[in-house]
Amino acid sequence: MSADYGQFCPVAKASEIFAARWTPLIVRELMAGPLSFNDIHRGVPLISRAVLVARLRELEDHGVIERRPRADAVGHEYGLTPAGEDLRPVVEALGQWGMTHTRDRIKRSDLDPALLIWGLRRRVDLSALPDRRVVLRFEFSGVPASRTKFRIMWLILGRSGVDVCMKDPGFAVDLTLRGNIRDYVEVYLGHRKWCDAAGTALHVDGDRRIARALPVWLRFETVSGRNAPPSKPRLMRAGLGKNSSNDRAHAASRA
Repeated sequence: MSADYGQFCPVAKASEIFAARWTPLIVRELMAGPLSFNDIHRGVPLISRAVLVARLRELEDHGVIERRPRADAVGHEYGLTPAGEDLRPVVEALGQWGMTHTRDRIKRSDLDPALLIWGLRRRVDLSALPDRRVVLRFEFSGVPASRTKFRIMWLILGRSGVDVCMKDPGFAVDLTLRGNIRDYVEVYLGHRKWCDAAGTALHVDGDRRIARALPVWLRFETVSGRNAPPSKPRLMRAGLGKNSSNDRAHAASRA
């Protein structure tokens, strides 16, 4: 159960619902749209399934989320209610505060390649992509021991969307990107400029035209080559399962 602060103060009452451990991350996941239980768990992989069940039940009881039949009529999914949608600016403000004040709190164990790649997936400017598939292979060094299965990952870019793969999708690779996970996280968060890191800490091998366009596609730089303007923190979904749905889709396409 959420903490009961025994006060009528609105901050106290809201905190009884929202400030329980894991709850902000669950709301963060559902801000991207309705999700199944397993989808939510993949986005917050360190929460136990029992605790996730309890948190979802509490949020349902408080009217923050609702459980709905899935469109395919198989099982259920969870989505935000209007009250849950009203938490969107709260989560965004919390993320902005974290961007400003928690930079020194990022530990090596926090450097999750899956979280980074999932964030890059949501960051891609689809309108800037060429009219063909582009395959990026990421090879990370400095990965925490608990994250080594994510040391090599792929992004498949296309105007219709971006896929994340944990296993080789079987396509020709246009660019291979190598570097320490911490350096990539610093660039992603805006703590370091792409133009300063590329070619020194971060190495990009492959098609030179794609390499020049990449920082624009990933919104690291503008078309003019200047740093992209600051924006709201991007709320990242992380923790891919053993095989992502995209992995299965790519495997099926090769069968």
